[in-house]
Amino acid sequence: MNEKKAVIRTIFLSTLAFALLLTAALAFSAAAAESLPERIEKALARGDTARASTLTARIKDEELRAAFETRCSFAEAAACMEAGEWREAAALYASLGDASGAAEGYAEARYRLAEEELENGAWDEAAAHFDALGAYADAPEEAQRARYEKADALEREGEVHESILLFHKLGDYADARERAMKLAVTICGRRDLDAALAAARYLSPSEVAHRNELKEKRDSLPKDVVAVGFYHTAALRRDGTVLACGDNSYGECDVSAWRHVKAICAGAYHTVGLLEDGTVVAAGRSDEGQCEVGEWRDIVAIAAADWATFGLRRDGTVVVCGFNGYPTLSDWTKITAISGGSYALAALREDGDALLSHESARSDELHDLCGIAVNTGYAVGLREDGSAVCAAADLSEWTDIVAVAASANAVLGLDAQGRVHAVFFHPDAELDLSPLRGVAAMAAGGTHCAFVTESGDVITLGENEHGECETGGWKLS
Repeated sequence: MNEKKAVIRTIFLSTLAFALLLTAALAFSAAAAESLPERIEKALARGDTARASTLTARIKDEELRAAFETRCSFAEAAACMEAGEWREAAALYASLGDASGAAEGYAEARYRLAEEELENGAWDEAAAHFDALGAYADAPEEAQRARYEKADALEREGEVHESILLFHKLGDYADARERAMKLAVTICGRRDLDAALAAARYLSPSEVAHRNELKEKRDSLPKDVVAVGFYHTAALRRDGTVLACGDNSYGECDVSAWRHVKAICAGAYHTVGLLEDGTVVAAGRSDEGQCEVGEWRDIVAIAAADWATFGLRRDGTVVVCGFNGYPTLSDWTKITAISGGSYALAALREDGDALLSHESARSDELHDLCGIAVNTGYAVGLREDGSAVCAAADLSEWTDIVAVAASANAVLGLDAQGRVHAVFFHPDAELDLSPLRGVAAMAAGGTHCAFVTESGDVITLGENEHGECETGGWKLS
C-alpha cells in the first residue's frame, strides 16, 4: 500500500514540475516574441525611462532608434520638470534641438529656474535667465522685478550708492524712480538725482558740481530749432511756426503753413516738423518715401538723413521712412535720443551707449554719453563731464562742451560759454567761427552751417548759391 502511494506521489510531483516548466517556457517564449519597440513603449508608459533608454540602445534601425531616443529624452525632461529639477530639464530640452515642443519645454524650464533663483535671492542669475527668455510670458517684467529686489536688498543693507544706481537703471518700473530720488537726499542732501548718481560713481564734490552746471546748461538750450539741408535752411520760431530759405526745387521750403511745431530737422531736399501732439509733417522731395510720415503717432523726437526720416516713439523704439539702406531697427529699444546725418543714423540708449546704423561709424569710445551726432563714416559723442569723443577727429582739447554736431566737412562743438569749436576735415571747407558768441543752437551741413544765438538771431555761414544763408532778418524769440 505504501509503495502504491509513493508511486502516485512521484507521478503527481513529476506532472506538477512539468506543468511549471511548460508555463515558464511559454512565458519566456511570449516575452521573446514581444518586439523591442513594444517593450520600450511599456517602459515609457510606466515611467521607467532608464529601462526605455537601455532597450532603445539595442535597436539596430538608426531612424527608429533616433525616434525613440527623442521620446526618451522628452520623457526624462518631463520627469525632471515634475521633480522640480529645472536646470536638468532645461539641459535635456536644449539637447533636443529643433524637435517639436523642445523650445517650449526649454523656455518653461528656464523660466521655472529663474523663478527659483529669484525666490532664493539670486537676483543677478534670475535676471539673466529672464533676460535670455526674451518676450516669453512675463519674463521682461520678472527680470525688472529681480533687479528691483536686489536694489531693495542693497538699500536695506546700507549699500546706498549701488542701490541708487540700480534703481536709476530701472527707470519707470514700479516706484524705482521715487526710491532713487529718496536715496539722492541721503547721498547729497537734496533731491538731485544727477548729483547723487555722480557721487555714487565716486566723483569728487567739485566734479559733481561741474557736471551739474553743464547739465543745467544743456537742459536750458533750445533743441532742434535749426536745420540745414543741401541747399536750404529752416528755423523754428518760439510760437511754433517755421521759417525756411534757399533752394525750393522740391518744395522743401514750403513750411509757412505749419503750426504747433516743437522740433525740426532736414534731409538733403526735405524738411520735417514734429508737432506738439506727437504727429509729424514733412515737405520736399519724397522720391524715396522720406516724407511719408502721415501715419506716425506718439513721436517724441525726429531726425533726418539725406534721403530718410526717423522718428523716436515714446516707448523708446524707432520708425523710419525713405531710403531703405538701413539695418532693421526693430531691435533698437530703450532709445532716448536719435541723430541723423547724410546716410547714417545714431541713437542713444538709456544706459548711455550708442547704436550706429553703419559699421564704419562705430567706435569703442561711444559709451557713457549724454549726446550724439552722426554723419557718414563717423559719430561724435558728448559726455557729462563736458568732453567729446570722436574716432574721426582729435577733440581732446575741447572742454565744457554742451552740444555737438557733425557734417561731412566738420565736427562742431558748442561750449557752456556759447562759443563754437570746430575740426574741419578739408582746408577749403573751413569757416571762420571765431566771431560767434552767445550761441545756443547749431546745425552742421555739407556746404553751410547755421547757428542760433541766445537772443534768437539766426546766423548762417558757408555757400549761398541758392540763398540758403539769407537768414539775417530772422528772429526766433
